[in-house]
Amino acid sequence: MTTIGQNSNMRTFRGREVHFNARQFVQENITRRWWLTLWLIILVYLTGVVTWNQLAAAPVTTALLFVLWAVTLTLTAVNEMTRHHNSTTQWLRNNLYSSLTNALITLLLVLLIVAGLRGFFAWAITHASFTTDPEAAAVILEKFTPPGANWGAVIDNMRNLLVFRWPRGEDWRLWFILIWSVVLVIPSQFIFRREAFRKSLIRRVLTGLWVLTPILSFLLLRGVGGAESLIPEVNPDQAWGGFLLTLVIAIFAIVASFPLGVLLALGRRSQIRGVPGWFTYGAAGLLTAVALFTSTFPGLSSAPTTAGKVLAFWPVLIPLVAYLFQRFFKGNVVALFSTIYIETIRGVPFITVLFMSIILFPIFLPPGTEVLSTWRVMVAAALFAAAYLAENVRGGLQSLNKGQYEAADAIGLNTFQKYRFIILPQALRAVIPAIVGQFIGLFKDTTLIAIVGLVEFLGVANLITAQPDWLGVRREPYVFIAIIYFVGSAVMAGYSRRLEAQLGVGQR
Repeated sequence: MTTIGQNSNMRTFRGREVHFNARQFVQENITRRWWLTLWLIILVYLTGVVTWNQLAAAPVTTALLFVLWAVTLTLTAVNEMTRHHNSTTQWLRNNLYSSLTNALITLLLVLLIVAGLRGFFAWAITHASFTTDPEAAAVILEKFTPPGANWGAVIDNMRNLLVFRWPRGEDWRLWFILIWSVVLVIPSQFIFRREAFRKSLIRRVLTGLWVLTPILSFLLLRGVGGAESLIPEVNPDQAWGGFLLTLVIAIFAIVASFPLGVLLALGRRSQIRGVPGWFTYGAAGLLTAVALFTSTFPGLSSAPTTAGKVLAFWPVLIPLVAYLFQRFFKGNVVALFSTIYIETIRGVPFITVLFMSIILFPIFLPPGTEVLSTWRVMVAAALFAAAYLAENVRGGLQSLNKGQYEAADAIGLNTFQKYRFIILPQALRAVIPAIVGQFIGLFKDTTLIAIVGLVEFLGVANLITAQPDWLGVRREPYVFIAIIYFVGSAVMAGYSRRLEAQLGVGQR
């Protein structure tokens, strides 16, 4: 039986000393400031209204949540007063019940989240239709107020969402790639995580198979021969679509942008011996003189306006460019072009790069040469991602102290060995979260390729809403692709966290 005793000025609870001053508690948590008192009144009112409304809508669930909140809050408060927390109440005290405001907000948020989940469950499951017959679906949905989801539109178009126009007779290629990947993933979970296999033959073989996988997948998806061959060629602009196209572009951009981004980061930070100043300024002077005689002087006589005459003196900018080149890059051409590329690409949106690849790129091709839109978009995505990844890698390189470089030089490593064994492993490990975040963003940014005419995952969802049988069904396809994108992003984020834990990222 619980007893509360008082001896002189000391109170006890179950034999433990209670540390609680009611007046001090009220002053610190309620009446310390007038706006705090007003805020608590408003918060109590809002919480009461939400609780009352939820009791009317779902009495059993709301009552259970309220009782659970009250019990945990009471236990946390008692343990706080007796200064005898267990792990559960300590976590609750630190994260949910650290103040009156946080305790009320906790109840309010829990009720709102549960209400949202309950509403979504009713819309997606209990009040939904799963039939692919549009007329039967309409009859089912009329029984509910409000009606739920019409999942028949998604089920009926599942193949379109996944592979779109991929030839049905060639589905075995996709199944082969999927099974091949699963067969490699299963042993990789054990072999690459165990130190005993670090230098084993089976690990080298498995690594080689993973390197071969993108090539094999491309050959199967593209084909290697005519109509009579075992793997006939297909036109990616027509046959690739839906989630298949999204995966192909995302994977290619991730794989191709990584080495290019690393090279750009190294190039921007390179300190190789640059072009001498005397040569730079001499060449700039010569070019300025030639341009003045061949462009400026003829342009002055033919320019009809004052602005045209001013623009005719553009060659005087050449010495300024030469000065800036020597002042900021010490004549380092590699650093100059790496910086220009990175800042140019980062200065424009992804959609601009896509339009350039579709509209402007063919202008520079020789007459009669044609490059498929799919190839152009894949290259554009890789080049765009490489610029951002280069900055992430550069941040990792800058995080290393100078002693790492000096130590590598002291043991006699050449430049390649220094970066291969000492610098890059540490730099890349430090920026794993940023790199994976970039890849997740790239995976989701593939939805933009629908604007340039390719029918990827989101593009198929847009087409479903225009089908006569499913006219106006918009939310269901979008919810479905949102779930798929969320799962894909969660998988990459989970792998990132596991990789960070294995490499000890963030640990001191």
